[in-house]
Formats: sequence, C-alpha cells, structure tokens
Amino acid sequence: MIKTLVIYNSKYGTTRDMARIISLITGPAIYSTVDEFKKEYIDFDFIVIGTPIYSEKIDPSIKKFAEKNREWLKNKPLSLFCTCLDKNGGLERLTELQNLIGVRALSLKAIGGKLIVEDLDQEDQEQLKIFLDRVNLPMEDMDFYNQDEVVKYSLKLKSIKEKLMAPVKSEELKTAVEEFLTTHNTCTLTTGHNKTVRSTPIEYNYKDGNIYIVSEGGEKFANLLYNKNVSVAVYEDYTTMNNLKGMQITGEASIIGNESQEYIDILTWKGLNADAIKSLPVNMNMIKIKLIKVEFLNSKFKSQGADAKQIYKFE
Repeated sequence: MIKTLVIYNSKYGTTRDMARIISLITGPAIYSTVDEFKKEYIDFDFIVIGTPIYSEKIDPSIKKFAEKNREWLKNKPLSLFCTCLDKNGGLERLTELQNLIGVRALSLKAIGGKLIVEDLDQEDQEQLKIFLDRVNLPMEDMDFYNQDEVVKYSLKLKSIKEKLMAPVKSEELKTAVEEFLTTHNTCTLTTGHNKTVRSTPIEYNYKDGNIYIVSEGGEKFANLLYNKNVSVAVYEDYTTMNNLKGMQITGEASIIGNESQEYIDILTWKGLNADAIKSLPVNMNMIKIKLIKVEFLNSKFKSQGADAKQIYKFE
C-alpha cells in the first residue's frame, strides 16, 4: 500500500496540527519533524512537506532538510504546503522550495495561519512588527486557520495518492468486484442526515451495478428521505494481513415503490413471489443503491504486481 510521509517543522503548533490531519486522512502515514526524521522514511512512497512562513521566509530547518535530501526527494511524488498570514506570499515561498528541490510538486497549498502576539518570542515579535508596518497592518492577534480547508486539502492529497497505486486492469478489476459482491450477501449500510448516523447490518443482492435491499423499515429510511448518499461495507473476517478482503462502497440510494415493475422484477429475480410479499401484514420496502465507487482491499492483487487496494468507478 502507498505510504505517506509528512515532514514538517512547527514553532507554535499550527503547522503540526495540519501535518497531523494530513497523516490521518492520507493513511497509512506518519508525520515527523525534520529532527525526528529517520533514514528508513526514505522508503515511503508519497512525500508531503509542510513549513510555516515567518517574515516571508521558509522555515530554516525545512530549507536545510530540502537541500540535504534533494537527491531522493526529487525522485518521489511530492506535495508542499505552508501555514502563513499571506497566502499569495506563501505560494511564492512554496515555489521557491519546489525549485530548491528541483522537482515539480503535485500540489502546492498555502493555508492561513494563526498569530498570537503574546506567544511570540522577542525575535519573532520584532520581525513581525517590521513586516506588519510595511503592509500597514496592526500588531494584534490574527486567526486565519480553517480546519475545513485543511480537511479538504487532505482529501485532495488522498486522491492524488490513489492515482499513484499500481493498478489492476479495468476489466479484470470489474470482474473481481462483481464476483466478490455476488458471492456475499450481507453488508453494513450506513446512512446519515445532519447529526444522525445509522449503520445497519443487512442482507443484500447485487445486480448490474446496483445493490438491492429489502427491509421492513426503520431509522435508516429517515436518513434516506433527506440524504440519498450512502456508504456500504462488504467484507470477510480478518485472518491475516496476507488474506485481506473487503470493500467500501460509495453510492446513491432510492426507495423503490412496491407498485413499480422494478420492485416486482427484483423480487422475482430473488426467487420470491411478489404477490405473496405484498400480502404480508407489513410492507416490505426496497432500497436500490446505485454504485458510484468501490474501494476494494484484496491481498491477492499483490500477486498481479498491483497494490492491494484498488478503486473501481462505475459509469
């Protein structure tokens, strides 16, 4: 699996917080200061470097790290981020860092930082006053840090990382996905709306890019009436790391009326008598989930020279 290394330095904590969030979302990953860097980290697959910007300059320890390690860094997929008060200036500094390493980064991102005046040491206060006087800003606390922006950027990095995976051929992957879905019949359906989240273990059937679920009802339908977006998990029991099999599915759900032809056709396909189902004392409701994306973890993909985790997107 693609491993992410987040290298950073942080004097007052904001860059550290961002590095931690990136590592959480792009995992498997580790975040490390330049002082904590170990030689074995060179073997990581995707490198993210983060620096605070003080007095319009890259953190000296990050600059030194880039100079010392440029030979292996320039051969790795690389993204760069900074925390700063001036995003345009931050992007200029990241471009300098990119040029210093000698590689075109896959992404550059400047995130607003925090300024708590009383936390600054004397040297930083003096340098900051010079900068603020030049741009005609007052010497006062500022907070431009936005966690939502950091999370969105981390998800973008996750997407970049996924494109680095050694792939299984599309048709072979589709066959493997559909074989797994048709040879299993129990999933966990997760629905949500506002602060309400519901996970339901339930029987399913797969057919032509759709999952069908028949249910007497329940709280999940309250979520579905407001939010069609669902997540589905299908998996086998864990035995060893060499025998992992399971998938996370992103899909759009709809409720199929019991008078529709599709409702009747699916019951018949399942081997059920539609008239008998309709004559039951309670309604049997049908959920149709159109599959959008499947994230399939299968250790056997490694034998094909591919990553154990593969992503298949349905048309």
